Amino acid sequence: SQGHHIIAIIVSGGVMLSSAPTNRLSQLVSYGLKYEELNEETTTHSKKLEKAANLGHGLDLEYDTDDMNSSPTVIQYETAYVTSHKAPTRVACFTADGKLCATGSVDASLKIMDVERMITKSQQTQKQEQETHPVIRTLYDHLDSITALTFHPVTTHLVSGSKDCTIKVFDFTKASVKKAVKCLEEGAAVRCLAFHATGDYLLMALDHPIIRLYDYETLRCFVCSNNLSQHRSSVLAIDWNTECTMYASCSSDGAIKLWDGTSNRCIRTFEDAHSGAEVTSVQFSRNGKYILSSGKDSVVKLWEVTSGNVLNEYVGITQHNHRTGASFNHTEDLIIAPDEKGMAIGCWDARTAEPHPHLVSGHNNVVRAAVHSPTMPAFISCSDDFRARFWYYRGI
Repeated sequence: SQGHHIIAIIVSGGVMLSSAPTNRLSQLVSYGLKYEELNEETTTHSKKLEKAANLGHGLDLEYDTDDMNSSPTVIQYETAYVTSHKAPTRVACFTADGKLCATGSVDASLKIMDVERMITKSQQTQKQEQETHPVIRTLYDHLDSITALTFHPVTTHLVSGSKDCTIKVFDFTKASVKKAVKCLEEGAAVRCLAFHATGDYLLMALDHPIIRLYDYETLRCFVCSNNLSQHRSSVLAIDWNTECTMYASCSSDGAIKLWDGTSNRCIRTFEDAHSGAEVTSVQFSRNGKYILSSGKDSVVKLWEVTSGNVLNEYVGITQHNHRTGASFNHTEDLIIAPDEKGMAIGCWDARTAEPHPHLVSGHNNVVRAAVHSPTMPAFISCSDDFRARFWYYRGI
């Protein structure tokens, strides 16, 4: 462009122009291109948020419903597939579209499974089973127990956290690669992970009171500047609301905190949320009006975000010794949670808190997690018997 500018000055002299041309046009073009690029990024961001929020509103207690709860209760589910690790299986997660799920074990291994293959496996011949094995990847790159798992909402990445104080990123499209494509080293064991709906940011908590927010591309780290608003003990779970305007955290200090998704500042604290016991899980409802929490007081609670009031309590299970959590089903009509007694899965009507019969899990040891699919009547249970069971409701 500099050469063209010099030529233009020479030409202007040859044709006797009254003044030399400027580079104003090239500046305008440059500004226009930058604006176009920024506009494209904004549009892409909006589309990602729209896609993330396109799952329906779910539970809403402000409106009466004449429709009977048509969701199958937990005892109507059946085991469709069982996979085994070499040590207790503690964590699991699904992709946002519910097509894949992953499990993590104390043996430091990860497994990724195809949900459709697990559902159809029991109806296949032996030859078909060999050709369409449900476990599509087994990954090894950690040196200690897997403690946290989450799929990237946009890319083909599975992100894991471990007691080895690392966060690792696996690209599961590369069949021959069992090692991570990216590694982030931390100063303590990783407790939990949660992606922003766009995949641009990753929330992470260590065995430490302070929550970290990472830019997923640059790995720049952000924390709340006000130390007084942090938890007083290790953060055990974190979850974004659907619009990612807010996230929730819970801790062994007994509190639940709400944080602004933009400024990263704490905007509300529910102290002694479970009568002073550790709060082991938090999950937003799809419409962002409610938070589901569980604690070592053996109570699952439904909180109203705006008032901070407890609207429902779901009782009848035992959760004293392990951080097992609770989960909405895919329609948010029901709530499931592991029961330490009898190695069972508890179930309740989300609106009325009415208990349903427990599911006998078939596990031979304590059930450490029960994570429901976001899109279908299916969930995965993880146990200290080294196994993960995939449950599915086939209907009539």
